[in-house]
Amino acid sequence: MKQKEYAVIDIGSNSLRLMRGWRDAQGSWHLGAKVLKTTRLGRDLDRTGRLSIDGMETSFKVMARWYSSLEGISVCAVATSAVREAVDGQAFLAEIRARFGWHCRVISGLEEAALSFCGAASTAEAGQHIVVLDIGGGSSEVAAGVDGIIQWAHSYPLGAVRLTSNAVMTDQEILALEAHCTSQWLPMHTLPDKVIGVGGTLTTLAAMQLDMETYDPRRVDGSVISFENLIRHIERLQRMTVEERRHVPGLQPGRSDIIVAGLVIARSFMRTYGFSEITVSEQDLMEGLFFRDSFHDAAWRSTDSKQEGVL
Repeated sequence: MKQKEYAVIDIGSNSLRLMRGWRDAQGSWHLGAKVLKTTRLGRDLDRTGRLSIDGMETSFKVMARWYSSLEGISVCAVATSAVREAVDGQAFLAEIRARFGWHCRVISGLEEAALSFCGAASTAEAGQHIVVLDIGGGSSEVAAGVDGIIQWAHSYPLGAVRLTSNAVMTDQEILALEAHCTSQWLPMHTLPDKVIGVGGTLTTLAAMQLDMETYDPRRVDGSVISFENLIRHIERLQRMTVEERRHVPGLQPGRSDIIVAGLVIARSFMRTYGFSEITVSEQDLMEGLFFRDSFHDAAWRSTDSKQEGVL
Protein backbone atom coordinates (compact mmCIF):
# COMPACT_ATOMS: atom_id res chain seq x y z
CA MET A 1 0.00 0.00 0.00
CA LYS A 2 1.36 3.38 -0.98
CA GLN A 3 2.21 5.59 1.99
CA LYS A 4 0.25 8.78 2.46
CA GLU A 5 2.63 11.66 1.76
CA TYR A 6 2.57 15.20 3.11
CA ALA A 7 4.48 18.36 2.27
CA VAL A 8 5.14 21.53 4.23
CA ILE A 9 6.13 24.86 2.70
CA ASP A 10 7.73 27.44 4.98
CA ILE A 11 7.14 30.99 3.71
CA GLY A 12 9.84 33.02 5.43
CA SER A 13 11.03 36.61 5.18
CA ASN A 14 14.19 35.61 3.31
CA SER A 15 13.44 32.25 1.75
CA LEU A 16 10.87 29.71 0.69
CA ARG A 17 11.40 26.11 1.80
CA LEU A 18 9.79 22.80 0.92
CA MET A 19 9.93 19.50 2.80
CA ARG A 20 8.10 16.25 2.13
CA GLY A 21 7.50 13.34 4.48
CA TRP A 22 5.49 10.24 5.29
CA ARG A 23 4.80 8.32 8.49
CA ASP A 24 5.19 4.58 8.94
CA ALA A 25 2.91 2.17 10.78
CA GLN A 26 4.85 2.72 14.00
CA GLY A 27 4.17 6.46 13.85
CA SER A 28 7.71 7.55 12.93
CA TRP A 29 8.16 10.27 10.34
CA HIS A 30 10.43 9.76 7.34
CA LEU A 31 11.42 13.17 6.02
CA GLY A 32 13.05 14.18 2.77
CA ALA A 33 15.67 16.82 2.12
CA LYS A 34 14.73 20.48 2.39
CA VAL A 35 14.58 22.51 -0.80
CA LEU A 36 15.34 26.23 -0.38
CA LYS A 37 14.93 29.21 -2.66
CA THR A 38 15.79 32.81 -1.70
CA THR A 39 12.85 35.20 -2.22
CA ARG A 40 13.44 38.22 0.07
CA LEU A 41 9.70 38.48 0.65
CA GLY A 42 10.28 40.73 3.67
CA ARG A 43 12.63 43.22 2.00
CA ASP A 44 11.79 46.83 3.06
CA LEU A 45 8.78 45.65 5.09
CA ASP A 46 9.58 47.99 7.98
CA ARG A 47 9.58 50.94 5.57
CA THR A 48 6.59 50.05 3.37
CA GLY A 49 4.43 47.86 5.59
CA ARG A 50 3.98 45.57 2.59
CA LEU A 51 5.54 42.45 1.16
CA SER A 52 8.13 42.93 -1.55
CA ILE A 53 6.54 42.83 -5.01
CA ASP A 54 9.61 41.11 -6.42
CA GLY A 55 9.58 38.72 -3.47
CA MET A 56 5.95 37.76 -4.09
CA GLU A 57 6.54 37.19 -7.82
CA THR A 58 9.62 35.09 -7.08
CA SER A 59 7.60 33.07 -4.57
CA PHE A 60 4.81 32.42 -7.06
CA LYS A 61 7.30 31.28 -9.69
CA VAL A 62 9.03 28.91 -7.28
CA MET A 63 5.71 27.48 -6.07
CA ALA A 64 4.59 26.99 -9.66
CA ARG A 65 7.70 24.89 -10.31
CA TRP A 66 7.02 22.83 -7.17
CA TYR A 67 3.33 22.41 -7.93
CA SER A 68 3.58 19.63 -10.53
CA SER A 69 5.75 17.47 -8.26
CA LEU A 70 3.25 17.85 -5.41
CA GLU A 71 0.19 16.60 -7.30
CA GLY A 72 -1.88 14.32 -5.07
CA ILE A 73 0.12 15.28 -1.97
CA SER A 74 -1.49 17.17 0.91
CA VAL A 75 0.34 20.48 1.18
CA CYS A 76 0.32 22.95 4.05
CA ALA A 77 2.04 26.32 3.68
CA VAL A 78 2.91 28.20 6.87
CA ALA A 79 3.96 31.84 6.85
CA THR A 80 6.07 33.58 9.47
CA SER A 81 7.25 37.10 10.31
CA ALA A 82 6.91 38.97 7.00
CA VAL A 83 3.42 37.70 6.16
CA ARG A 84 2.06 38.09 9.67
CA GLU A 85 3.22 41.73 9.80
CA ALA A 86 2.46 42.92 6.26
CA VAL A 87 -0.85 44.62 5.53
CA ASP A 88 -1.13 42.54 2.36
CA GLY A 89 -0.05 39.28 4.01
CA GLN A 90 -3.48 37.65 3.98
CA ALA A 91 -4.05 38.70 0.37
CA PHE A 92 -0.76 37.01 -0.55
CA LEU A 93 -1.89 33.77 1.13
CA ALA A 94 -5.28 34.01 -0.57
CA GLU A 95 -3.51 34.21 -3.92
CA ILE A 96 -1.51 31.08 -3.09
CA ARG A 97 -4.73 29.25 -2.25
CA ALA A 98 -6.35 30.42 -5.48
CA ARG A 99 -3.40 29.43 -7.68
CA PHE A 100 -2.41 26.14 -6.11
CA GLY A 101 -5.27 25.00 -3.87
CA TRP A 102 -2.98 24.59 -0.87
CA HIS A 103 -3.96 25.23 2.71
CA CYS A 104 -2.09 28.31 4.01
CA ARG A 105 -1.94 29.87 7.42
CA VAL A 106 0.09 32.40 9.38
CA ILE A 107 1.73 31.15 12.55
CA SER A 108 2.33 33.44 15.50
CA GLY A 109 5.77 34.22 16.84
CA LEU A 110 5.19 31.99 19.86
CA GLU A 111 4.01 29.10 17.68
CA GLU A 112 7.08 29.60 15.51
CA ALA A 113 9.26 29.38 18.64
CA ALA A 114 7.44 26.24 19.78
CA LEU A 115 7.79 24.52 16.41
CA SER A 116 11.50 25.34 16.14
CA PHE A 117 11.98 24.04 19.68
CA CYS A 118 10.11 20.84 18.84
CA GLY A 119 12.28 20.21 15.78
CA ALA A 120 15.60 20.95 17.47
CA ALA A 121 14.75 19.32 20.81
CA SER A 122 14.26 15.95 19.14
CA THR A 123 18.04 15.52 19.23
CA ALA A 124 18.46 16.42 22.92
CA GLU A 125 19.20 13.85 25.59
CA ALA A 126 16.57 12.94 28.18
CA GLY A 127 16.54 15.41 31.04
CA GLN A 128 18.72 17.89 29.17
CA HIS A 129 17.64 21.51 29.59
CA ILE A 130 18.03 23.32 26.28
CA VAL A 131 17.57 26.76 24.79
CA VAL A 132 16.80 27.01 21.08
CA LEU A 133 17.61 30.19 19.13
CA ASP A 134 16.03 30.50 15.68
CA ILE A 135 17.38 33.49 13.72
CA GLY A 136 15.16 34.16 10.73
CA GLY A 137 14.91 36.86 8.10
CA GLY A 138 12.32 38.96 9.92
CA SER A 139 12.32 37.72 13.50
CA SER A 140 14.21 35.60 16.00
CA GLU A 141 12.58 33.13 18.34
CA VAL A 142 13.92 31.79 21.62
CA ALA A 143 12.46 28.83 23.52
CA ALA A 144 13.71 27.01 26.61
CA GLY A 145 12.61 23.69 28.02
CA VAL A 146 13.34 20.07 28.82
CA ASP A 147 12.19 16.73 27.40
CA GLY A 148 10.28 18.45 24.61
CA ILE A 149 8.27 20.61 27.04
CA ILE A 150 8.65 24.38 26.65
CA GLN A 151 9.09 26.32 29.88
CA TRP A 152 9.65 29.76 28.35
CA ALA A 153 9.47 31.29 24.85
CA HIS A 154 9.49 34.66 23.13
CA SER A 155 9.57 36.07 19.60
CA TYR A 156 11.69 39.15 18.86
CA PRO A 157 11.55 41.57 15.88
CA LEU A 158 15.19 40.83 15.10
CA GLY A 159 15.97 39.28 11.72
CA ALA A 160 18.83 39.20 9.24
CA VAL A 161 16.78 40.82 6.46
CA ARG A 162 14.99 43.25 8.76
CA LEU A 163 18.21 44.57 10.31
CA THR A 164 20.27 44.86 7.12
CA SER A 165 20.16 48.52 6.17
CA ASN A 166 23.60 48.36 4.55
CA ALA A 167 25.21 45.16 3.33
CA VAL A 168 28.62 46.52 4.38
CA MET A 169 28.49 48.24 7.76
CA THR A 170 31.01 50.38 9.60
CA ASP A 171 32.20 49.49 13.08
CA GLN A 172 29.89 52.15 14.49
CA GLU A 173 26.89 50.75 12.61
CA ILE A 174 27.61 47.24 13.87
CA LEU A 175 27.96 48.49 17.45
CA ALA A 176 24.64 50.31 17.14
CA LEU A 177 23.00 47.21 15.68
CA GLU A 178 24.27 45.01 18.49
CA ALA A 179 23.17 47.55 21.11
CA HIS A 180 19.68 47.50 19.58
CA CYS A 181 19.58 43.69 19.73
CA THR A 182 20.84 43.63 23.30
CA SER A 183 18.10 46.03 24.38
CA GLN A 184 15.47 43.55 23.16
CA TRP A 185 16.42 40.34 24.97
CA LEU A 186 14.27 39.47 27.98
CA PRO A 187 15.42 37.65 31.13
CA MET A 188 15.20 33.88 30.64
CA HIS A 189 15.71 32.78 34.24
CA THR A 190 17.12 29.45 33.07
CA LEU A 191 20.57 27.91 32.89
CA PRO A 192 20.53 25.43 30.00
CA ASP A 193 22.77 22.41 29.60
CA LYS A 194 22.90 23.10 25.87
CA VAL A 195 22.21 26.00 23.51
CA ILE A 196 20.97 24.99 20.05
CA GLY A 197 20.86 27.32 17.06
CA VAL A 198 18.68 26.86 13.97
CA GLY A 199 17.95 28.89 10.85
CA GLY A 200 19.93 29.97 7.81
CA THR A 201 22.28 32.37 9.61
CA LEU A 202 23.56 29.69 11.96
CA THR A 203 23.67 26.79 9.49
CA THR A 204 25.65 29.10 7.19
CA LEU A 205 28.00 29.93 10.06
CA ALA A 206 28.62 26.20 10.57
CA ALA A 207 29.22 25.69 6.85
CA MET A 208 31.76 28.53 6.87
CA GLN A 209 33.53 27.06 9.89
CA LEU A 210 33.77 23.77 7.98
CA ASP A 211 35.04 25.52 4.79
CA MET A 212 32.26 23.69 2.98
CA GLU A 213 32.36 24.11 -0.80
CA THR A 214 29.17 22.05 -1.24
CA TYR A 215 26.57 22.32 1.50
CA ASP A 216 26.17 19.05 3.40
CA PRO A 217 23.44 19.14 6.09
CA ARG A 218 24.80 15.96 7.71
CA ARG A 219 28.09 17.69 8.49
CA VAL A 220 26.42 20.93 9.57
CA ASP A 221 24.06 19.20 11.98
CA GLY A 222 25.66 19.06 15.42
CA SER A 223 28.47 21.51 14.65
CA VAL A 224 29.60 23.45 17.72
CA ILE A 225 30.48 27.14 17.31
CA SER A 226 32.39 28.89 20.07
CA PHE A 227 31.70 32.52 20.93
CA GLU A 228 35.29 33.36 19.95
CA ASN A 229 34.88 31.80 16.50
CA LEU A 230 31.62 33.68 15.99
CA ILE A 231 33.43 36.95 16.68
CA ARG A 232 36.21 36.03 14.25
CA HIS A 233 33.72 35.34 11.47
CA ILE A 234 31.97 38.68 12.02
CA GLU A 235 35.26 40.60 12.00
CA ARG A 236 36.39 38.84 8.82
CA LEU A 237 33.13 39.29 6.93
CA GLN A 238 32.54 42.92 7.87
CA ARG A 239 35.80 43.88 6.16
CA MET A 240 34.72 42.26 2.89
CA THR A 241 32.59 43.60 0.08
CA VAL A 242 29.43 41.65 -0.81
CA GLU A 243 31.20 40.31 -3.90
CA GLU A 244 34.14 39.11 -1.83
CA ARG A 245 31.79 37.32 0.55
CA ARG A 246 30.28 35.41 -2.36
CA HIS A 247 33.55 33.49 -2.63
CA VAL A 248 33.77 32.49 1.04
CA PRO A 249 33.43 28.68 1.32
CA GLY A 250 30.17 27.78 3.06
CA LEU A 251 28.53 31.19 2.53
CA GLN A 252 25.64 30.97 0.09
CA PRO A 253 25.88 33.84 -2.41
CA GLY A 254 22.24 34.78 -1.79
CA ARG A 255 22.98 35.34 1.88
CA SER A 256 26.17 37.37 1.44
CA ASP A 257 24.51 40.76 2.03
CA ILE A 258 22.55 39.80 5.16
CA ILE A 259 24.93 37.40 6.90
CA VAL A 260 26.67 40.02 9.08
CA ALA A 261 23.41 41.30 10.57
CA GLY A 262 22.35 37.73 11.32
CA LEU A 263 25.64 36.95 13.03
CA VAL A 264 25.47 40.15 15.08
CA ILE A 265 22.09 38.97 16.39
CA ALA A 266 23.74 35.70 17.42
CA ARG A 267 26.67 37.51 19.08
CA SER A 268 24.35 39.79 21.02
CA PHE A 269 22.31 36.79 22.19
CA MET A 270 25.33 34.79 23.35
CA ARG A 271 26.96 37.80 25.00
CA THR A 272 23.78 38.85 26.81
CA TYR A 273 23.17 35.45 28.36
CA GLY A 274 26.82 34.47 28.78
CA PHE A 275 26.77 31.44 26.47
CA SER A 276 30.23 30.26 25.41
CA GLU A 277 29.12 28.04 22.53
CA ILE A 278 26.13 27.10 20.41
CA THR A 279 25.34 23.79 18.72
CA VAL A 280 23.86 24.11 15.24
CA SER A 281 20.91 21.92 14.29
CA GLU A 282 19.49 21.19 10.85
CA GLN A 283 16.20 20.23 12.49
CA ASP A 284 13.96 23.24 12.98
CA LEU A 285 10.46 24.55 12.41
CA MET A 286 9.82 22.27 9.43
CA GLU A 287 10.53 19.08 11.37
CA GLY A 288 8.49 20.55 14.20
CA LEU A 289 5.49 20.86 11.91
CA PHE A 290 5.68 17.16 11.14
CA PHE A 291 6.51 15.98 14.67
CA ARG A 292 3.61 17.94 16.19
CA ASP A 293 1.18 17.14 13.36
CA SER A 294 0.61 20.89 13.24
CA PHE A 295 -0.97 20.69 9.80
CA HIS A 296 -3.81 18.43 10.97
CA ASP A 297 -6.44 21.13 11.32
CA ALA A 298 -9.98 21.12 9.94
CA ALA A 299 -8.95 22.15 6.45
CA TRP A 300 -6.43 19.32 6.19
CA ARG A 301 -8.87 16.72 7.53
CA SER A 302 -11.42 17.86 4.98
CA THR A 303 -8.89 17.56 2.16
CA ASP A 304 -7.65 14.16 3.33
CA SER A 305 -11.11 12.68 3.68
CA LYS A 306 -11.59 13.13 -0.07
CA GLN A 307 -8.41 11.19 -0.79
CA GLU A 308 -7.03 7.93 0.65
CA GLY A 309 -7.79 8.76 4.27
CA VAL A 310 -5.89 10.36 7.11
CA LEU A 311 -2.97 9.03 9.12
